[in-house]
Amino acid sequence: MLLRGRAAEADGRSLRNARGIYYNRRITSERVKTDMTDAMYRWAPLGVEEIRRLFADWRGAWGIAGGWALDLHLGRQTRPHDDIDVLLPLAEYASIYAWLAADWELHLAENGRLTLLGAEDRLTEETDIWVRRDAQSPWAFQLMLIDVVDGMWTYRRSRSVRRPAAELFLRTERGIPYLRPEIQLLYKGGSASIREKDRLDLDTVRPQLTAAERAWLRDALGTQFPQGHDWLGLLDGQGTTRPYLKLIQRSGEAEGVSFETITPDLTYRARRGEASFLMTDAELGLNPSSASALAVSKSAASDALRAAGVPCVAHIYLPHPGHRFRGGEDAYMRAEAAFARFGGDAVVKPDDGAQGRHVYRVRNKDELREALRAVFAIERHAAVSPYREAELEYRIVVLSGEARVWVGKRRNGSWKHNLAEGASSVEVPANVRMRLSPLAVKAAAALDMVFCSVDILDSALHGPLVIEINHKVMLGDHYRQHPDSEGELYALYRDAISLRFERT
Repeated sequence: MLLRGRAAEADGRSLRNARGIYYNRRITSERVKTDMTDAMYRWAPLGVEEIRRLFADWRGAWGIAGGWALDLHLGRQTRPHDDIDVLLPLAEYASIYAWLAADWELHLAENGRLTLLGAEDRLTEETDIWVRRDAQSPWAFQLMLIDVVDGMWTYRRSRSVRRPAAELFLRTERGIPYLRPEIQLLYKGGSASIREKDRLDLDTVRPQLTAAERAWLRDALGTQFPQGHDWLGLLDGQGTTRPYLKLIQRSGEAEGVSFETITPDLTYRARRGEASFLMTDAELGLNPSSASALAVSKSAASDALRAAGVPCVAHIYLPHPGHRFRGGEDAYMRAEAAFARFGGDAVVKPDDGAQGRHVYRVRNKDELREALRAVFAIERHAAVSPYREAELEYRIVVLSGEARVWVGKRRNGSWKHNLAEGASSVEVPANVRMRLSPLAVKAAAALDMVFCSVDILDSALHGPLVIEINHKVMLGDHYRQHPDSEGELYALYRDAISLRFERT
């Protein structure tokens, strides 16, 4: 809470906003306010050593927080930092303002706005303050005010989580105070939106946490999130925060399989007795390497399917212009010839697939060349295929020559059917399953696939056509939309993992 002068409490001209922060009408109108979205990129943060010198004579408690606190704990910088945070008790605000105000501007950062603070302002609840030299200068550091009362720090997001204030900070060999790693990770993991850099920080620091630090963080997160939190599994050593990978690992654990983390959320070694195999992402390694490589190339897979007599959407290979064997303008000429054969309505995509990204529908030669330039700009070969109109696309998972899982993908406001791009996962009727399953099984066999997913487009004009075969069985988006599919997916991966061990 920000209180501004006696008028904010005493006269009828005051107003209260949605969070209960009082502003005097006259003072508010005169205050300098800045939109944080306009100002947020104008940072030139002080370094750790500059912060140490700045606060060397400050007599109150303080410590560096944020990503820098974790790097100070590790003794090395692990990633770039866009800003630098200094943590201190809220009760010290008046003193710190008086100490800094002669040389620095202090701005309250709240509700997406930055408000210049004055000597008469009084802060009564936890908040952040951005600090700079003057209006022409970039932001230099951030003050984070925390709740410390009677020698105890209280975590504002879950007030039953507390810690003696004397335990908040550790010190480097040079005496620089910094927020303890387990408390800093609580602030990161307890946020309403966990950023990618927060996950990276957890992965980097977690191996260095002591058992006591790990237990404290696990208990604090469990208190804030009694319904569960993605980080709890990692802190318990269970290996992954991704729900789909968790399901796969649980299906294996039911058969006596353990999973050793190699790279969190990506690579694991599955063990059962003396046997083991490496699993990366959701890839179990059941397919021959040549078959997986063939499936990656949309054009090569299309050629193999057509050679086996499998109805499919043709994909024409378009080599990158810089490719030493078949590059140059030849790619554009081949694309235009195929485009004409396809009737002037085609799809351009990276030849190695992109999960719906960098995929373009083109309906004239200018669009065709523009789409090719976009794909070639990311240094990939391309493929062009005819556009086939269909509201639904089907994904059928095949394991050892048997169709096991069926997913319908209904497009929403787009011509694409990718679940990651906004399409909806829908139930596939039994009669459609029976009609399409033989085609999926035949397509998997044509590429020597043991465990794969087959995407089929069932258009009214051309009938069922295989679009592509995926050597990774990625059903995470389907599982996210339909958690009730857990039993079916659990059984699928239980059998797939057992088969993988049989072949080890």
